[in-house]
Amino acid sequence: MHTTAVLCHPYEKSFNHAILQTVRRCAEARGDHFSLIDLYADGFQPAMSREELAVYMEGRSPDPLVSRYNKILKDTDEAVLIFPIWWYDMPAMLRGFFDKVMLPKDAYTGAEIGLSPLRSIPKTRIFTTSSALTDHLVEIFGDPVGSIMIPHTLRMVGFHGCEWHNLGGIDSSTPAQRREFLENVKEWI
Repeated sequence: MHTTAVLCHPYEKSFNHAILQTVRRCAEARGDHFSLIDLYADGFQPAMSREELAVYMEGRSPDPLVSRYNKILKDTDEAVLIFPIWWYDMPAMLRGFFDKVMLPKDAYTGAEIGLSPLRSIPKTRIFTTSSALTDHLVEIFGDPVGSIMIPHTLRMVGFHGCEWHNLGGIDSSTPAQRREFLENVKEWI
């Protein structure tokens, strides 16, 4: 099995990085091939340039990271997305990942009639942290992961079997709560 983690957090001492290390250890312990797409460490540029847009509908990109990421995703059986929720949504860097890496003729087809995925990743786990409580994200702020990201963005580009787990109230969480979340990550993976 090939597990790929997509990490979107700039600070290597963040709790998101602790989640990544737990995911990596679990995947390697079960004998998976493990790949990491670390958007910040890779220097990924999320804004689409004029040159990229000119060839986008041809399913091409001049950005070598886009090609590298797509090669990794082609062989992925389990995708793990790890990111903070900022302003009740995914960070701009991760939005840019979907904008630039999910190329037509590679990730999807049929833009003119409704998207159909061209890849199929059977298992997707989403681990997030947020200042807002998870219940508030869902009930007050429109459930950005469960109502938009999973059923639309991810499904349309072939990320299936999605489960979302959030540590809400990260700013006021205790070490015990963070340890418990990491123990749960082992079960969820």
